[in-house]
This record gives sequence, C-alpha cells and structure tokens, in this order.
Amino acid sequence: MKSDLIVVGAGPTGTFSALQAARLGVEVTVFEEHDTIGFPSHCTGHLSLRGLKRLGLDLTGGIVENNFRKATIYSPSGCKFSVEFSSPVTCIVDRELFDKHIGNMAVKAGVEILSGTRVDSLLLENGCIRGVSLKQRRKAAEFKSDVVINAEGVASTLLKRVGMPTLDPQMIVSGVEAEVDEAENLNLDCVEIYLDRRLARGFFAWIAPRRNDTAKIGLATVEGDPRRNLQHFVLKHRIAKQKLGRSTIRSIVCHPISLGGPISRTTYGGLLIVGDAASQVKPTTGGGVITGLTCAEIAGSIAAKAILRRDTSAGFLSEYEKRWKKTLGFDMWLMRSLRTMLNRFSDKQLDQIVSRCDKLGLAEDLKDVEDVDFQGTSLLRLSKRPRILLSALYFLKASLF
Repeated sequence: MKSDLIVVGAGPTGTFSALQAARLGVEVTVFEEHDTIGFPSHCTGHLSLRGLKRLGLDLTGGIVENNFRKATIYSPSGCKFSVEFSSPVTCIVDRELFDKHIGNMAVKAGVEILSGTRVDSLLLENGCIRGVSLKQRRKAAEFKSDVVINAEGVASTLLKRVGMPTLDPQMIVSGVEAEVDEAENLNLDCVEIYLDRRLARGFFAWIAPRRNDTAKIGLATVEGDPRRNLQHFVLKHRIAKQKLGRSTIRSIVCHPISLGGPISRTTYGGLLIVGDAASQVKPTTGGGVITGLTCAEIAGSIAAKAILRRDTSAGFLSEYEKRWKKTLGFDMWLMRSLRTMLNRFSDKQLDQIVSRCDKLGLAEDLKDVEDVDFQGTSLLRLSKRPRILLSALYFLKASLF
C-alpha cells in the first residue's frame, strides 16, 4: 500500500495539512485511530476570529457557539481586571463540528481519511521516514509514502519510539474540561479567567459561556487531581460558585497541555511534525488550534512541493521549520518567557499584579492589541506606551524577587 503523503491524526492540524497538500495535486491518506473525527474533544475550542479569517475558515452551520469581546481575569483573592474590545475578537466552537468541517474540506479536495486505524510506528529506511506500520480492525499492515506528517497530538508516541526529541515534560499540565448547564450570572460577551495556585498551579481556570444557558469550564494544573480541583472550583470558589453553584456537569474530559513552546526539531528526512506533537501551543494560554493550523498550512505546502520535486530530504523539508519559526518563533519565545515568570508568582503576587493592572488603567492600552494569537508581536507594538512599560517593569521586578 502506498500514498504520496501520509498524515497521522485527523485532528484539525492533520486534516488541514492534508488539505493544503491535496490542493497542490498530491495523493494524501490520513490515518485516525478513533472511529469518529472530533471525538473525544480535547479542548474548549476558544479561537481568535482574526486567526480563523487569516486561515480562510468561514464557519457556519452552528459550529460557532458564542463570540466574545471581553475578557475578565480574577486574582486568587477576587481582584478583577477586565479588557473590553469594540467588537468580538474570539469565539468558542463545537470542536466535534469544527474538526469534521475541516475533515470534510479535505475529503472534498481528494484526501482519503481512514478512521479506526492506529499507527504503531514510523518506517525508517536509510535514515529517512518512508511510511508507517499500522493496525486497522486488528489487522497489521505497512503503508509506504514519500513524506509523513506527524499530527498525532501531545502523546508523541511515534516520536518517542524512534528516539526523536519530544515535549518538555517539565512544562506539561494536566487539563480537565467540562460542559455545564444552568450557568447563571454570566456576561455572555465575556470569557473569564481565574488565577489560583491551589486549584490551577502553573495555569488557570476558565469559564466560557454559551448562548443556551450552558458553559464550557475547565482548568489545568501541574499538581493534584484536576477533576477534584474542578469540583472545588464549581462548588466552593468564592466567585465561581455564585455562577456555577447550581450547575450540573454534563460531560468531562481530561487531557495534557504542553506549555513549553515548540520542540527542538520538527523536520527530518521524509517527516514533518505539526500541532500538539510539535508543541506549537501558546505557553501563556494553552491555545494550540490557530497556531497549529498556521503551521499545518505551511507543512502541507512544503510536503507537496517536496513530493512533486522528488526531493524529500531533510534539507529540502527544513524549509517548513524555517517558515513556521519566521512566522511564530518570536511570539512563542516571548510567551514561554511570560509563562516561566507567571509560574514563579505566589497568590499574593498575583493579587498585586491584577490589582496594579486595574489601577493603571492598562485595559485602555490592551484593547488595541491587534492579534491575540501573536501576543509577543502585539505587545511589542504597544511597548512604548507608558502604562505598558510600567506594567512590564513591575511584572519583571515581581518575578525576580
């Protein structure tokens, strides 16, 4: 069995890279271990509208569940800092419908998606990846290809089996996401962030309301049981319980989130690595869909060009790494630095920082942030404003002492 290009994983980054390659005229086969694309969901689906537009993704048919033009951050003691934009900047999507939408786009472009098929390992020949070994309905087989795009997700099982560098284990948090009903006293235009090291050490908790009296909630932590912490957040947190105390958790999913920034190498002979497997995830917020799709678009086009030119060497494919680093490298570096500083703060320091941001009127400057995906670039543009500069100096001082 043979295909020009194999993609491992039918998540959005996998199928989007397959879509780009198919549009350039190569034969693409996608392998997905689950029977249904988009299930189980692995994130809240909080995406930037500007990012979706930049990628050419026009979402219809109930995929978008709500839009937000405001964000509120609560400190551990309840201090509040809000930023409000003139128009919506983010949305939440139904991840199953979103994933299927991109998968359908890929199929229409000629991509073959084989679900219920688990890839066990990469096939290595003369120092290059030349396909995969897999199991489909308990039957083992080998599937050859000129290039493989690994979009297997945060588990990185295939990379580990061939000894390739993977995610930074010190920067992985355990996440839990749930859907709840009867969410009361919520501003439907606002997503809420809760900082609290007791519940979400190394990250935060969140509430994202939907337009049908339900909400998506969650948290992530480097220690403790995230499920138990989420129950505490719903029932006992001084602010969240006022909004979620009568809610019933309808579904819950646990998943790891990589906050360490991209892995050290994402190209080899015959192999490209994208999305969560490459840790192309924002270290500040844990969002990886838009950044992953941005890299997947590049990966698909480079893979297709390599196949059509019959040069799938590591040298030619390295163009993928050069391009995504040029696009995202600075922002990923700065967001990793911010995450490292945030992790050092005590709850008392977080209280002081949130309070200081509010007193300085920082919201007036932050509402001019042009792109919430490219946070480093956006903050750099605002860095000469007095309030931004004062806040940055205070933030740096707090992280050092």
